[in-house]
Amino acid sequence: MKYFIRSTQGSGCQVMGGQIQPIIFFIKSLSMMLQMQFIRHRRVSSLTGFVSVTAITFAFALAGCSSMLTTVKMAPEALANQLGFTGCKVSVPLSQPEVIEDAKRIGNPHPEEYPQWIAITKNLRPGDQLRLVTCLQSNKDNKFAGQYFYALIRDNEDILRFYPMIFD
Repeated sequence: MKYFIRSTQGSGCQVMGGQIQPIIFFIKSLSMMLQMQFIRHRRVSSLTGFVSVTAITFAFALAGCSSMLTTVKMAPEALANQLGFTGCKVSVPLSQPEVIEDAKRIGNPHPEEYPQWIAITKNLRPGDQLRLVTCLQSNKDNKFAGQYFYALIRDNEDILRFYPMIFD
């Protein structure tokens, strides 16, 4: 299965899941169905129908953002460059439970059992940071591919990585 991550500019909302086309088709179909019901019944004015359909469509968009799979805050771009992840986004420092929770949210049912994660937990020292690093790029079909991992950062160096999913 292919995965994507889509950001809504300015809102800090990222939505990640499977193919984007079925989601868009579902929302458009539902919106069209509602419009047709309003037209058929003509119980409300066209402006009220338009407002209702727009509100429902907006509610679906908000529901997508509120149930998004990754809710991690990202650090400024300059930090990514400083850490050697040029062209990538790096999160603010995360706790171990936040990493596990985020990995589960993106679809990994048992991230704590992965050898990479076990190695990170064994090597974690005071002052170390766990950060999400995403280097996903979109292609011409608006599908994303690239690296998405959690890094153990020590003294501004990438020590170990944990890849919870493969995005291709």
